[in-house]
Amino acid sequence: MNKYVAGISLLLALLTGCSEKQEPGAISQSPPDIVAGKALAQTKCAGCHGMDGRGVKDGIPSLAAQVESYLLKAIQTYDHGKRAGSSGNAMSVAQELNPDQLRNVLGYYANLPPVPNLADTNAQYSYYDRGEALSQPCARCHGVGGNPTATGLPRLAGQHPQYFIKTATRIYQEGASSMPAMHEALTGLSRADLSNIAIYFALNKPQPAPSKAGNPYEGKQFANDCIKCHGATGSGNETGTPNLAGQDAKYLGTIIKAYRDKVREHAPMHQALSGLKDKEIEKIAVFFAAEQPAQIAFTPPEPIVDLAQKCDRCHSLGDTNPEMLAPKLNGQNHGYLIKAMTAYRDGDRGNSAMHKISAGMYFDATIEGIATYYSAQAAK
Repeated sequence: MNKYVAGISLLLALLTGCSEKQEPGAISQSPPDIVAGKALAQTKCAGCHGMDGRGVKDGIPSLAAQVESYLLKAIQTYDHGKRAGSSGNAMSVAQELNPDQLRNVLGYYANLPPVPNLADTNAQYSYYDRGEALSQPCARCHGVGGNPTATGLPRLAGQHPQYFIKTATRIYQEGASSMPAMHEALTGLSRADLSNIAIYFALNKPQPAPSKAGNPYEGKQFANDCIKCHGATGSGNETGTPNLAGQDAKYLGTIIKAYRDKVREHAPMHQALSGLKDKEIEKIAVFFAAEQPAQIAFTPPEPIVDLAQKCDRCHSLGDTNPEMLAPKLNGQNHGYLIKAMTAYRDGDRGNSAMHKISAGMYFDATIEGIATYYSAQAAK
């Protein structure tokens, strides 16, 4: 009997030892060694993230006081190749650390005090106000609010913002030789800046061109191919197509000829205008110029404060809910937040929840607004 009991005891002891044995590559559950983590941070991480956890330049995330378990989860996404594009080879340093070293260095940063933030936490992000301020150079030619008073110039007020961003700005940003003044005015503007300007003009009431000439009805017979996209009166609902109603006749004539002659690139326009004579184009221009411009059905993006409340549903939980593990956003680097949200929206970073949420941020101004809001908050 004693031999039997002794055998059972030995078996239990062996089983217990096996259950406590750590798997290769597993993270230790014991508290991190902060001193060892600090030494590793100094040699491996401080070049980008600093010893205080603040990124050394814009676009690098702050790690100080971040949720430790989130930091580990983020590091693992680099190991799995899900974030390689966002940081290049910079995060390959994590692969040089064994699991316990990784735990120690992340524990060091997570246990640092929050980085002080001196930004104005009361600043409000207004698409319209920012667009108005950024559009001041535009007013010299296109008039206050986007309604020009001189002939030969396009009206920007009441124009679809998607058209403004994707078509008009692309043409002028790349067209230094053909439109040097426009190229200079747009150079240096970010995608968020262009979004704000576009939203501002879209919300302004369009006014008809200051001058009209000729019989508007003569051009209707030549405009059949135009109304398919631009609408029967020149005020269409396609967001990527410009509104022509009430535009200056001289401007319309010049632009239409540029498309016909393939000076401006757009295959459907080339096809629609092929074979038209100058006089016929001038009549089309007068026809659309005589129409009353209509206010487009455009709703601006949701206010930033309201969007932030939705973000807080996950990002204010800290590490209280492992199933919804998300980083702290308050006081985070402005450029990094823009880069991260853009990567989620464009599908360059893996996270199905963030893909779904950021899909609605089709205006870069929305991403910049959220980044501005959170980067200005005091880190906790």
